[in-house]
Amino acid sequence: MHTRIDVGAAIDDSTTSAFQIRVFVLCFLVALCDGFDTQALAYIAPVIASDWQLPARVFGPVFAAVLLGAMIGAFAFGHLADRIGRRRVLLLCVVLFGVLSVASAFAWSIEALAVIRFLCGLGLGGAVPNIMALVSEYAPARRRRTWVAITLAGIAVGAVLAGMVCLPLITLFGWRFIFVVGGVLPLGLALVLVRALPESIGFLVAEPDGQTTIASILRQIDPRGGFKDSDTFALPAAPAHRGSFASLFRDGLAVGSVCLALAFFSSLLLVYLFTSWIPMLLHQAGLPLHDAVLGAIVFNLAGMAGGIVCTQLVDRGLAHPVVVLVVAYLLGAVAVLSIGVSGMAFGPIMAAISFSGFCVIGGQLALNAHIAGYYPVAVRGTGIGWSQVVGRMGSLLGPLVGGALVALEIPPAQLFQVSCVAPLLSCAALLAFALLSRHVRDAGPRRSLP
Repeated sequence: MHTRIDVGAAIDDSTTSAFQIRVFVLCFLVALCDGFDTQALAYIAPVIASDWQLPARVFGPVFAAVLLGAMIGAFAFGHLADRIGRRRVLLLCVVLFGVLSVASAFAWSIEALAVIRFLCGLGLGGAVPNIMALVSEYAPARRRRTWVAITLAGIAVGAVLAGMVCLPLITLFGWRFIFVVGGVLPLGLALVLVRALPESIGFLVAEPDGQTTIASILRQIDPRGGFKDSDTFALPAAPAHRGSFASLFRDGLAVGSVCLALAFFSSLLLVYLFTSWIPMLLHQAGLPLHDAVLGAIVFNLAGMAGGIVCTQLVDRGLAHPVVVLVVAYLLGAVAVLSIGVSGMAFGPIMAAISFSGFCVIGGQLALNAHIAGYYPVAVRGTGIGWSQVVGRMGSLLGPLVGGALVALEIPPAQLFQVSCVAPLLSCAALLAFALLSRHVRDAGPRRSLP
């Protein structure tokens, strides 16, 4: 007897199994390698500048190069994964940024470093929408936002790890060795992914020969579910055109596709302005290099905690996701402003940076999780890729804005004060999302909005 199984409902009704934890851990490790590689350059930029006798302002385009590559890679590889599968695309991205991170160690000029980092960014950006989509598909709905946020917190963990090891390794082996470490880690992880990472279950549903594999996966998730190879596995409301970009602006999705992406844009603009320039700015303001690097570590560590708190508030039903996000970004604007008025005393400035990271990175992780759950499975990679493209335009602009302000010799305190505008723009976009979503619901949408 053939039974039709709703795959999404089967996962939602299950407890979190060892199989799902394995998927989440592997995706977390990919995010960790991504964060290590992306952040390492900011930590070692002062050393490269001294080694090559370059002014600080020339690193703005280098910081931006990797983010430009990430912007292109996020959409291109997210869209490709909806068509050929997330597992193989994720493997390609991990190998790509691993190889090119090692290649960065052999850069002979600032121009060569910028080109290599751009190519590396293609893989870094392409990995993120695919780990988000995989975690979203394998996580039960009641804990989906939390698992996505925890997984993406791996980026912050990688950034912190880079900050902890960079200065000791530079002292022992030189700055080029950091890029080698940043490449060897993902290449080693790729060998594990080949054997241990499953394909997207949403992609398998649409594949003619994927039914048996789905039955095997569901038996590992819920051994008592009685899933048989002869069962028929499906997902409800799958769009006719899998991975179609136009589908992001149909069936009630347009409001979120625009407003959530704009909120993500402003958020990433601030996050990458800070993660790229905090070590350099604090060092120029008079703090020792160790303390300047610690500022970026504190920013990322606090962001991890903020992301978990924000998503727990939502997943436990204590607050509406948009309310949590608006409050987080509003408090983030206050926190960023406080950096600029706290002076250069170690305690106050670290406290202000910590509060900023908790609110802004925490809000960003929660926003990522909200976006991942907003799109249907069949267009999830494309939808996440779209939001990553728009968001990473902000991440690209952030380091360039920082570089321009540094070139104008604007004091670091004033630069931090001006930066509070970015989280306020995220608040505005989220409020527009809430208001316009209500209007669409009242008008009778074809798809209920989150």
